[in-house]
Amino acid sequence: MHLLRIITAGLFDRFPNLRICVGRENTLKLEKKPSDYLREKCYVTTSGMPWTDAILYCQNVLGMDRVLYAMDYPYQFVADEVREQDNLPISLEDKRRFFQTNAETVFKL
Repeated sequence: MHLLRIITAGLFDRFPNLRICVGRENTLKLEKKPSDYLREKCYVTTSGMPWTDAILYCQNVLGMDRVLYAMDYPYQFVADEVREQDNLPISLEDKRRFFQTNAETVFKL
């Protein structure tokens, strides 16, 4: 989370030669692995991040049921983002989950 905040704060834009090595912090003894909590408790959306490789990675790591399409319409509408996500190399069933049924499940629609 700290690294994400550093990136989104624009640190690398201000210091283009900066390099960071990221390691794992020591944590308290958990009942499960952090990855288990991510897969069981977290959902991610694609709003503002329509990068195919990242979407496929999240679907692979978290599961098809944990990644949802999102766009901040009407404040943001970028047709290229829609096309990029329409063309994801996933099955029609997985596209339906991504674009519709995951949100229906999460938000009880």
